[in-house]
Amino acid sequence: MLMGVAEVMVGLLLLGWGAYGVLHAPAPAAPRPVRRAARLEPRTQPARAPMPEAAREMEPEVPDVVDAGFSVPVSMADYSWAVRLYQPRPLLSAWECRVLRHLLTQVATGYLVCPQVRLADLIVPRGPDMQANRQAFYKIASKSVDFVVIRASDGHVVLGLELDDSTHDRPERQYRDGLVSAAFAQVGITLLHVAPGQRVDVTGYFTDMPAETAVQNKKE
Repeated sequence: MLMGVAEVMVGLLLLGWGAYGVLHAPAPAAPRPVRRAARLEPRTQPARAPMPEAAREMEPEVPDVVDAGFSVPVSMADYSWAVRLYQPRPLLSAWECRVLRHLLTQVATGYLVCPQVRLADLIVPRGPDMQANRQAFYKIASKSVDFVVIRASDGHVVLGLELDDSTHDRPERQYRDGLVSAAFAQVGITLLHVAPGQRVDVTGYFTDMPAETAVQNKKE
């Protein structure tokens, strides 16, 4: 009798404990719906209205510098540090100024005297090999001649003048002078070398002018 009552009590306790667990258990999570990948439609940019001509003219133009295949916009910040370092310097020395005054009184009518002319501005390498032309250009790109005399009618150089001071005795200057002299000889332009104290006289180089040049000078 007592065993039956005990079994009933244990059963009721187990039933009550189970019911308590069911009532206080967390609700099961609902399964998340599977979302389908959205289809990406191509987006078209709306057409821009053309800029009025007046506004286009007012828009500042920013130049580009091609460097290693990239276009880099030029701005003041790119070279402002260098600009602050620049200082003016005389273009000609006192000796060169004296020679220039003599040349201006000696050249014939129809000719002009130009000081400090870069050699690459009057001589251009034009061989069949582009690489050789580039190397030949680099040899004269940083070299200049003291004076050149040009025809005013077409700008062609007819005479060159170099002032050889004591610096021309240096080996590196002698190599440079040899290159410049050979370059002038190659293109058929006379190059005069003047030493310190030597009298400058170029009048003899204009006595045998072509007939059409002489007539043109008389008209001028």
